[in-house]
Amino acid sequence: MTTPVFSGDLKNILKAVSRTLYLSINVLPHPLKTSMAMGYLLARTMDTIVDCPKVPPGEKLEMLRLFRGLNNRSNSWALAARIKPAASKPADIKEKELLFKFEKILAVYSAFPEQERALLDSLINGVAKGMEMDVALFETAPGVPRTLGIETDNRGAGHKLEPVPGEPKVRGVSALKTEEELKTYCALIGGEPGIFWARLYREAIRRNNINIAQFPSETAACLIGSALQMTNILKDLAADLRIGRCYLPACDLARKNLRPADLLKAENMERLRPLVYQWIVWAVDCLDLSEEFVASIPKTELALRAAVIWPVYWAMDTLLEAAKANLLDPLARPRIKRNKIYSTILSTPPLLLSNTAFARGYRFKREILILVLSGGS
Repeated sequence: MTTPVFSGDLKNILKAVSRTLYLSINVLPHPLKTSMAMGYLLARTMDTIVDCPKVPPGEKLEMLRLFRGLNNRSNSWALAARIKPAASKPADIKEKELLFKFEKILAVYSAFPEQERALLDSLINGVAKGMEMDVALFETAPGVPRTLGIETDNRGAGHKLEPVPGEPKVRGVSALKTEEELKTYCALIGGEPGIFWARLYREAIRRNNINIAQFPSETAACLIGSALQMTNILKDLAADLRIGRCYLPACDLARKNLRPADLLKAENMERLRPLVYQWIVWAVDCLDLSEEFVASIPKTELALRAAVIWPVYWAMDTLLEAAKANLLDPLARPRIKRNKIYSTILSTPPLLLSNTAFARGYRFKREILILVLSGGS
């Protein structure tokens, strides 16, 4: 059995539900491209289900359980049967399409050779654990304990939070308790895909460079993936708060005399900013390992190098926007402009052939970001 080709509906679905990751995956050679795309689409399907408020918490947990056993044909059939009625529930049209096409995604997954499917199963298992944290913390249902977080309406039980005009009402906001919980969450949701990424790279490099001794580090990939997840958490902070989710730890907020419900007010951003800067610095410390990771990829593997360089550079650009933005304002979500994305792609060729050039570009972005964090303009 050979790895299926990345084309047709699979390619169109990926392009619809990912903004920049599609560019990184699409440049990869077959079969690595198909494996990376399949890993993302399976994880994104789980994420879409977990984020959908119209799907009951118990149903979400059952679907995550079935995802964990996707290699069992009866589980995959049961999962497809559950996802079909859920496909009409997401508000986003692209996410609806993702769920409607799940049976096609499942068919491609089933066509993978057993060894490659085992890598996908490992990824699914790790990401599912993180999403189970989401359901346990942010959902209320019989048998789903809220032991990972706290109720955070700081005005006391029964206080009605002020809704943002035109947005759904928020009953309350729950938060992770500690910094370790947040790091664990990032390691599952972002780090596990990073490990999957490193393992696929290792196999691709081994096929083309038989005598090579050094391979990309899974540890480094896990931390880089965790940093990418932290970047997503920060840029989506306002939107997540409005569905009752705060990923910034309650213990950190308490030191600033804040409760998660206070973050529904954009004017509290200046009180929150030092904490945001703390987590930006943590993400940058993790992204620093990208120099080691890129250097471990042979310079003959141009596409593999590009597919690491781009998301790292774009993450640094997004963190810079996050450092300057009011992350509590739902209208001020930090995004890098499309021309910035394409200018990165156009400037890639010298970075592919020189580890020094990549490191120089990365450190330049790092210095600008640190300057902004330290109060410079």
